[in-house]
Amino acid sequence: MTNAESQNVLLECRDLLVGYSSALETMKTPFDFALTSGTVVALMGENGCGKSSLLKTFAGLLSPVAGEVSLEGKTLVNWAPRERAQAISLVRMSSAVPPRMSVSEFVRLGRSPYSGIFDSRTDEDKRIVEESMALLDVASFANRPIAELSDGERSRVFLAEAVAQQVKVLLLDEPNAFLDIPRSHALFRLLKKIATERKMGIIVSTHSVEYAERYCDRIMVVSGGAVRVAPAGDARKNGLLDWTETF
Repeated sequence: MTNAESQNVLLECRDLLVGYSSALETMKTPFDFALTSGTVVALMGENGCGKSSLLKTFAGLLSPVAGEVSLEGKTLVNWAPRERAQAISLVRMSSAVPPRMSVSEFVRLGRSPYSGIFDSRTDEDKRIVEESMALLDVASFANRPIAELSDGERSRVFLAEAVAQQVKVLLLDEPNAFLDIPRSHALFRLLKKIATERKMGIIVSTHSVEYAERYCDRIMVVSGGAVRVAPAGDARKNGLLDWTETF
């Protein structure tokens, strides 16, 4: 790997095993992986295979059973929580929200890792929040309570909050689970645009083979306790998608 390439590596794992406590049922084979800037990776596999556990491990919310995860060349456990929050975010669409919090208030939470001791917000914070809401098309209902939104609307608000956080690595747990087909296509096009223009690395968990092959750069599959990764155009011929044809 050249120096130029290594500078683009945002998230990297070596000899990684993922699971809870000493249980290795989730993953049996250690693996290496590197997420580079400008890249969207689809994370796929059957329900219960360990996709969510893998995302939590990448985010530093779950300790590896073995191996290590590094963020910009620094082991994830050595990052201070606030600094880590400025660099990486895990978005889960099932997260609970305060019942009376408005959309704009929720999106402003994305600026929390940058606020000072008095939780101040600058004009720059305001600009970023407004830009993020416009990007995800949620500005038109900025004052509505987020708890009253439809599942699809709420998904876009969660993404707007993550974009406002201006992280370098964005981890998404089934962001299109509640979106209709047109909005799902729009979402994946947007993810690629964001990754390219903002030099971010994005890992998106999805059950849609079509979106993974059409919009993502690489496909990562968790199956049989192992993780395999291939360019999206090669995943099918390399057998990474065989599990989708099992009945």
